[in-house]
Amino acid sequence: MPLVPTGARGRGKPRILIGVDSGLILLVFLAFLFAWLLNRVRRFFRLSPVAYGGVMIVFVVVMLLIWGQQHG
Repeated sequence: MPLVPTGARGRGKPRILIGVDSGLILLVFLAFLFAWLLNRVRRFFRLSPVAYGGVMIVFVVVMLLIWGQQHG
């Protein structure tokens, strides 16, 4: 699958054929924000790294399920 449309021959601006959903970008940003906040809470409550990882995995799964509900 070519990344440049057929017949472009290098002239003009290249088109990006892969679109990224802005909602998915927002979810990634929220995941990083949540991870930062959870790290602060983890220090306060002294959670183990396993508990921290478990909470992050649950958060990612829930966010993907919410995103899938809107786009499925």
